[in-house]
Amino acid sequence: MQNKNKKQRSQLPVAAVYAAALLIGLVVFGLIGFFAVRGFLPGNKSESEMNPGDSLSYSATDDTLILYTLADSEDNLSSVLLSVFKPSTQNIIIIPLTPFLDCGDGKTFDEIYHAQGIADAADATARLLDIEIDKYMTLSEDTYSEIINIMGTSIVSLVDPIVIPDRATGGTVSYQKGARIAVDGDMAVTLVSYDSYSGGFGSNMKMAGEIAAASINTFFKQVNTAKVDIDVIFSKEYADANTNMTQSDYNMMKSAIVYVIENSTMPSYSLTPTGVWTDATHFTVDQTFISHLDGYLED
Repeated sequence: MQNKNKKQRSQLPVAAVYAAALLIGLVVFGLIGFFAVRGFLPGNKSESEMNPGDSLSYSATDDTLILYTLADSEDNLSSVLLSVFKPSTQNIIIIPLTPFLDCGDGKTFDEIYHAQGIADAADATARLLDIEIDKYMTLSEDTYSEIINIMGTSIVSLVDPIVIPDRATGGTVSYQKGARIAVDGDMAVTLVSYDSYSGGFGSNMKMAGEIAAASINTFFKQVNTAKVDIDVIFSKEYADANTNMTQSDYNMMKSAIVYVIENSTMPSYSLTPTGVWTDATHFTVDQTFISHLDGYLED
């Protein structure tokens, strides 16, 4: 692989950064799709059967951009995330997007996804942001929830007030903006898909980034457990997802991923795009954000 940055640009003057936040995360959604043991994929070789170069061919200067989507049981998109894996700096940058991202030609990500599929939606996003997206992966909300639970409960700050079902009493519970809340799998799905934020779907976008980054950091703090649980996480994702990831992709990245797990307990932060919601379901990202994005993606 090659470093995917196209040209050096100046740093963003200001960007909404939500640190300590998988699909997708995410789990989310972020690059956890690669946190796997090869034995979970068809035709995999064990460590003893692998050629010495199989797990060492991924350079520390290589960055990988992975796009994750999160969808409910009816394939309605809840979230879109970009995960930027940077082994040279031991960082995982989460860039939360939105299904309502205006990808040009009057079409949103959501519209392209449902009309043409995830591959074309990823290509449109790459053209818009002037980057190269290496891999894409779709996740169901059920799988997303399971993965968050495996990664561990994290703490996030709410970007807007919410009123949600109270699992303990069966009633409802209210939280104010800025409240720190424990996020397990069910709560992650609730916060990402919540449809009544006062800030609209922009708040969903911010919360998705917050949760993904916090979950990754929580997971990485448990070094020994993480190196075991990456097996389970990827097996769940791979079984669920529409993805262009392959065993060879993982084989090349394995040593770099383990290196970051062993050497960085807080690798992830969220970088939320600036832009304008021209209406409730159309988000236009600022050209300033796009033009300075490589300032974050460069080493």
